[in-house]
Amino acid sequence: MEESSSAIILTKRPEIRDVVRQALKAKGMKADNIFPVMDEKECLKKQSEIEYGLLILDWEFAPDKIQFILSNNRKEHRLESHLVFLIAAHDETAIVKVAQEYYVNYVAVGEISTDTIRDQIKGLVKEFSATGPLRKMLLAVDACRKSGDHANAIEMLEKLHAKQPEHERIGIELAEAYIHEDRWSLAEDILRVLLQDEDVSPRVKHLFARCRLKQGDYNTALASLKGAQLLSPYNVERLLEMGNLFLKLDRVEEAEAAFSEILAFSPVSKPATFGVSASKLLMGEVNDALQILNGVANPRELSAIFNTAAILAIKQQRYDAGFALYQKALQLLAKKPKLVSRILYNMGIGFVKWGKSDKGLKCFEKAAEQDPTFQDASFNVKVLKAAPVSGPAPTLKETTDLSEAVSDLSDGEIPLMEIGYDHGEEEVELDEVLSNISKVG
Repeated sequence: MEESSSAIILTKRPEIRDVVRQALKAKGMKADNIFPVMDEKECLKKQSEIEYGLLILDWEFAPDKIQFILSNNRKEHRLESHLVFLIAAHDETAIVKVAQEYYVNYVAVGEISTDTIRDQIKGLVKEFSATGPLRKMLLAVDACRKSGDHANAIEMLEKLHAKQPEHERIGIELAEAYIHEDRWSLAEDILRVLLQDEDVSPRVKHLFARCRLKQGDYNTALASLKGAQLLSPYNVERLLEMGNLFLKLDRVEEAEAAFSEILAFSPVSKPATFGVSASKLLMGEVNDALQILNGVANPRELSAIFNTAAILAIKQQRYDAGFALYQKALQLLAKKPKLVSRILYNMGIGFVKWGKSDKGLKCFEKAAEQDPTFQDASFNVKVLKAAPVSGPAPTLKETTDLSEAVSDLSDGEIPLMEIGYDHGEEEVELDEVLSNISKVG
């Protein structure tokens, strides 16, 4: 093994950590190049620092976080990155299926002996040292992507696919490359062929669902996601997508069930917890949602969840429900001026969409007052003040999230959802709402 080779170990079990470390040393890896990390953030940091090495993960650390790390192992330009050894205390076929979806190199499940770990590490090191033809080609594709030469990367994959059209891995990689380049129809053509395989990969069904979703074919997308989930039931990414799609189809109870499935095998999953609570909000069960979020969500996360639900209600012209959620968010976050500013800003957008520009103007003015650095709010104040009383609606700057005020959240933590409502309107006492927050800060 090369002296510069490195390994990352993520586990809460000290006995596993020690055996893995000793096995790596026995295969010639320097102690300084072995990195036992304590949490997923440290693991992700090391992943980005090491160009190509070994990754030893313990499923028991937290299934949702392990899957996020596995996904991160292939994000952006990477098709092939660190070689992975996944360890799990539970001997379940579903865990093995997850490993297959993320192209994990070695898996050990159930009661694992020291000898088993040593043998798996031996195999992992051997594979690392003797890169095969396919891996070399995929690494060459990675190099092109990393340099920004996506056209050449796709051309290389196309040549591989032309030579081995039945090779599922190559087909999946090419389909994902097409999706990355927004060439959805080409991706779908490949996936439709792969779907005919008797032992089809759940990843094929998952990607096909995304293609159909892009075309607005929600029912086919959902059926394909369900099929993939039956094959590999512990995929967090897919369950989150299913939950969001159920919400888009106005099937809120099924959305809650999808998010709850994640919590059944990963009880501390924040995205799933937020998904369940958002489902509760959209069903009008605000107190239940707050009870779920108590002690889990910080003020910024709480505001994002309420904000998302309110935006969805307003998009469907259920203004009474949307503004009720906004008002509740303002009550909960009264001492957070920057967050209050963003909530008021989105309230202003909602009022303008409702045809109540005068109330929208008040919201934008109050938003700018709460956070003088929030330029979009000031911009919209100027636009509305200059707009004629009659005529087309003014063009405003719009936002659908709290990104400027929620900078410490990752994209995946708060699922964005859309859901239909019955139409209904109820006058909002805006002056009372604004007076209630006049002493913010």
